[in-house]
Amino acid sequence: MLAVTGCQDREGADRVSKPSKRQVSAEPRAERVGPCAEVWRAARVEVAFKEEPEESSRQRTGPRLERRFTVARQLRGAYRYQDQWASVLEYSAGATRGGVSYGLTVPDVLADLTGREVVWTSHREAAGCFSSEGEHPELLAGDMLRDAQGHLLVLTIPSAPTLPDGEVSLPPGLVPGLRVRWEEAGCGAVPGARTRGVRLRFEDPRAPGAAASVAVGETGHFTWEGARYEVRVVRARADVGDRCGQAVFHLFREGVRVQL
Repeated sequence: MLAVTGCQDREGADRVSKPSKRQVSAEPRAERVGPCAEVWRAARVEVAFKEEPEESSRQRTGPRLERRFTVARQLRGAYRYQDQWASVLEYSAGATRGGVSYGLTVPDVLADLTGREVVWTSHREAAGCFSSEGEHPELLAGDMLRDAQGHLLVLTIPSAPTLPDGEVSLPPGLVPGLRVRWEEAGCGAVPGARTRGVRLRFEDPRAPGAAASVAVGETGHFTWEGARYEVRVVRARADVGDRCGQAVFHLFREGVRVQL
C-alpha cells in the first residue's frame, strides 16, 4: 500500500495515523458557526499527493501538476488525525504507483470511485497582491478532480485572494467559466484587525440566474454546467484597505461527498 503523505503547501498534512476502533466510532461535535466566523473547521478539505518512484522529471516544475489515472483501489476513512480522515485514490501505471488523498471531517468520505478514470489537477502560485496578514503575497491555490469526460467532481480551493474590487481570484484556466465574487455579510472588523467576514457569490456567466450566495458555516447549492453542486465555505475574509483577503471553499458534485 502506498502511504500518501503531505501535499505541497500543507503544513503538517503528513502527520497521519491509522484509526483505532475507538477513534472511528467517535464523531466530532457539531459546530455552531455564524457568517462572521473566522473558520468553519468541519468543512475543511486537505489534499495530499504521493507518487513512487519520485523521479525529478515527474515533480512540479511550475504552478500546475496533473495526473490522469484509473482508480485501482480506494481507501475510505483511513489515516485518521484528530477529526479528519482520508479518502485515498490509489493508482498504478507500470512501475509507477501513486495516490491522491482527500482528508475530510469524520464521517464524510468520497463516494466510491474504484475502477473509474479521473483527472486530478493541482495549482500553486503566489498571487499578485500582498496578504492582509503580512508582507508577503497571498497564495493562489486549487485542486480539481474531474471524470474522464471532463466533468467536475470536486473543486477544493485552499487559498483564493479576495480583491478590493469584489473579485475572488481563481487559478487561471483551472475552472473556466466559474466566477466567484465576495459581498458584504454585515460583519465588521474587530479592533486592530485588517479583515472582516464576507459572503461568497458563485456565478456562471453563461447561464444568467445561475448563482448562489454562501456564507461561512453554510452549505449552499449551485448549478453549473448542467450539474448540481454543494458549496461549502471554510473561510471568507476581505481586507479593510487595499490588500488581499482570503477565501477557502469547496465544491462537491452532488453524491460525491457521502458519509461512512
